[in-house]
Amino acid sequence: MTTLSTGTAMATVAFALSRGLTTVEIQEVTGVSCFELFNPETRPPEDVMPNILALLGERFPGEPFALEMARAAPFSYFGGLADGAQFADDLRGAVELFTRNSAVIADQLVLDFREETAESRLVSRHPMDAIDGGRSTEVGTALAARLFTDFLGVANCIQRIRYTHEPNCDVTYYLDYLGVPVEFNAHETALVFDAGKLGTRIKHANVVLFNYVKTHLVGLKKQIALPKEPREMTSLRKAAAENALAGIFGAASVAAAANMSLRSAQRLTAENGTSVQGLIDNIREDRAREFLSDGSIDLNSIALLLGYSDERAFRRAFQRWTGQSPSDYRGTLKRIPG
Repeated sequence: MTTLSTGTAMATVAFALSRGLTTVEIQEVTGVSCFELFNPETRPPEDVMPNILALLGERFPGEPFALEMARAAPFSYFGGLADGAQFADDLRGAVELFTRNSAVIADQLVLDFREETAESRLVSRHPMDAIDGGRSTEVGTALAARLFTDFLGVANCIQRIRYTHEPNCDVTYYLDYLGVPVEFNAHETALVFDAGKLGTRIKHANVVLFNYVKTHLVGLKKQIALPKEPREMTSLRKAAAENALAGIFGAASVAAAANMSLRSAQRLTAENGTSVQGLIDNIREDRAREFLSDGSIDLNSIALLLGYSDERAFRRAFQRWTGQSPSDYRGTLKRIPG
């Protein structure tokens, strides 16, 4: 499963809600709940944005809603790249930051910065562009143009914009919103820059902070590149966590809460190197550590809160997880200063 930035997904969902789509409609078209889409600790599936914009296209044919979204969306849409770009020495460095770190926005997004004799341009490609007729591309390019000109303060740095798709609304809207000539049915999607502006110094340029940002992005890209578990596994983890809050710790109950049979859940978790019971035990261990940090809760109460029949069963489980008894673990917490 390929993914995109949480900031991108959140901006898209928030805009869709503002245009009257319901959370039920969003879940139906994406296969993901709004709860998950607004979870800052996860990256949602990459087709979330084009599927939502395609639905908006059906609901509002001929309207310039992609351009409206680009005008209103926060720069967190770019997954932190905008915050880093403001510390680049010049516009060229900011554009190159986006080029080298496009996967932060979306796994399959490819940005290519080409400085040639005739023109300099930032070329964009994404395999899912056809899903929404290029509307995701319109949001991204229009928001990037706004970023470079307004946020970074390099006025009139964009000369024209090219799209490979046909216009999704009257062409005059593009001219009004973007303020530069726009070409359609072109051989590439690109922001074409005024080459003379690329050396313009960014108003918040800071070499120390920019180097820190680049180092951080290297680590972030490595994390994004790690193998991603199937969406069904994420659903199982979420079901196990929600059941635990309700004091329910059975494997069959977790499977049912994730709309799976127990056999399917067991097969899925085995394929991903764990078990349904393993998911439950991970949550139990985390909650046990939280409860033990509160000296006012006795061990028997903790055992009952975690679904064990008695304190002895809880002690055995905690020893298995951590190599310590609950009492010894609580004792180590008391010895930690502060």
